[in-house]
Amino acid sequence: MTAAPPFWIAQTVTFLTALALVCAFALLAFRSLHLGIRVYAAQSVLLGLAGVLLGGGGVGMGVLAIGLKGAVIPWFLFKMMEEIGVRRESDPYVPPALSLGVGVALALLSYAAFKALPGLSPSVAGGFALSLTLMLLGLWSMAVGRKVIAQILGILVVENGLFVAAISTEFRLPIFIELGLAFDLLIAVMVSSLLVSRIRETYLSIDSERLNRLKG
Repeated sequence: MTAAPPFWIAQTVTFLTALALVCAFALLAFRSLHLGIRVYAAQSVLLGLAGVLLGGGGVGMGVLAIGLKGAVIPWFLFKMMEEIGVRRESDPYVPPALSLGVGVALALLSYAAFKALPGLSPSVAGGFALSLTLMLLGLWSMAVGRKVIAQILGILVVENGLFVAAISTEFRLPIFIELGLAFDLLIAVMVSSLLVSRIRETYLSIDSERLNRLKG
């Protein structure tokens, strides 16, 4: 069993993960896709720093998160934005204020669910609650996003939620699992970039509602 981290490290990790949660809510509030990508990058860097501070297997996972999800993937997304010429989310399915309200409700439900579970320490319960919250907020972002890029950002936030779960378990999961997830994620973003570019060339739109109408 690993020793508990020093108090200042535990408090710093808590602060960093709290900022990561704020980033998830910011994604629901912002309509600028460029700003959304930057917020995702900041969230990934915050979680990566938390992993590095925890030491052990968290150092490699944290560095990977900072380099891959904080820099490389955002670069691919910005390149995608330049190719398709879209800068902001237009006419989202749910207004930002209502979307934030649903996000707050999801967060409260997550924390209430894990608080009621017996046998979990407060720190572990809080970590799992944050993990579930990020995953739910990512799924919600996918549901309300009209542009395909906004939905890709939602998928990326879900993966960051999985990273928080690894933090909560003190990185007892083998590091190659997170490495596999991260590189699979990178491949998915690259493929999505190519697909979106092709869709743009063919239909002159990446609005998911219009694409659904084309199927019918």
